[in-house]
Amino acid sequence: MNALTSLALAALAVGCGGESNATVRHRVTFLVFSDLAPVPGVVLANRGIVLSRTNADGAAQLTLTGTDGTVVPITVRCPAGTRAPAAPVDVTLRTMQLIDRTAAARGIVHRVNCPPEDRTIGVVVRTNGKAGLPVTWQGREIARTDAAGVASITFHVRPTQQIQLALATTEQTTLRPQNPARQFAAPDADEIFVWDQPFDEEAPRVRRRVRRTRRIGPVRIR
Repeated sequence: MNALTSLALAALAVGCGGESNATVRHRVTFLVFSDLAPVPGVVLANRGIVLSRTNADGAAQLTLTGTDGTVVPITVRCPAGTRAPAAPVDVTLRTMQLIDRTAAARGIVHRVNCPPEDRTIGVVVRTNGKAGLPVTWQGREIARTDAAGVASITFHVRPTQQIQLALATTEQTTLRPQNPARQFAAPDADEIFVWDQPFDEEAPRVRRRVRRTRRIGPVRIR
């Protein structure tokens, strides 16, 4: 290989490298859900500038300009009642050769979750047939077990919140254990908990009657 050929190959390599680092337009699609439901109206911004909002399908398209490898932070602002990601979503720009037209139209795809602020937590209390037992929360009665000894309660709480319930047995003093309690930690998902609380019933104490003995002695006669 002569010097002229080597110089030509070097120039070609530089030319190819220059094209790969060229500033180009990149299509980016955001798909935003709240668990499994699409979320419309989500604001997508970069450095305080609003770039797009999600439609009824929870989708939004952006066009970002830059060289391959550039990282663009996108701030996701979820609507009221949902929680936004704690940090911006980093979009790495890259050129993709896609044959499928649908995939090419979407470009780079990012899926984001805007979960609900509150979760729905259900608690089913079962007491092996003990009816009329008050279920208390934060010191107040919120339900009573029915004729089958079952009570159902629903809470709307923040994830990780602790829910402590108790069964008040002050009206049924023969039940054991007395005033049992149970604590539940709300997960970051809707959930149903079952509290099985069996009771034993203590036989009521029988009070023994003490018979008074009559004193035997002389009887005074008037």
